[in-house]
Amino acid sequence: MQPIGTLKFVLRLCTFVLVLLCLLPSARAESYIEIRERKPSLFHPETGLRIARQRAPVPDDIPWPITKVSAPEAAALIELGAVALDVFGALQSRYDELDGTWLVGKKRMSIPGAVWLPEVGRGTLAPDMALYLKSNLERLTGGKLDHPIVAFCVSDCWMSWNAAQHIVALGYTRVSWFNLGTDGWLESGRSLKQVDPVPVKVD
Repeated sequence: MQPIGTLKFVLRLCTFVLVLLCLLPSARAESYIEIRERKPSLFHPETGLRIARQRAPVPDDIPWPITKVSAPEAAALIELGAVALDVFGALQSRYDELDGTWLVGKKRMSIPGAVWLPEVGRGTLAPDMALYLKSNLERLTGGKLDHPIVAFCVSDCWMSWNAAQHIVALGYTRVSWFNLGTDGWLESGRSLKQVDPVPVKVD
């Protein structure tokens, strides 16, 4: 085959592939309602929060008044003083009841300036975990319910979806959900920094 013929063949092949890609249905994130209707056992029947298999594709939406934000939007909010709340889970779902420390499998790289509160993104929170979330938010916001908060985890993780709603239930009015979490932050060209989990206060 002559060089010109080869080039024409390659161009036709590329055009054919592009046409096929355009004809394929585009991937679309499911809505919360669609996921819940398809797998109702994964959700709390009363609150609607996710209670099982937290590491799975998240929906494209979250109940009002929470706002879903992109990496640039999350960065802008944090730069303006929003609390960056990392809710990534710990290696074990319980802390050490002697000193309140968490067992983590490996170092957690998070958004610079973020505060890591493990396990507050579970669908149901035990009283001690509810207090852990409430008291730390009061400290971080100075008790101001209109202080902006950005809740995140990693991509395909329901912990931040749940946590954002726990925060709204506490009365906070400016809550954002960064659904892509640290994965999306890194993919957007931003850097991560090691963070340690905040210990739980024990008697």
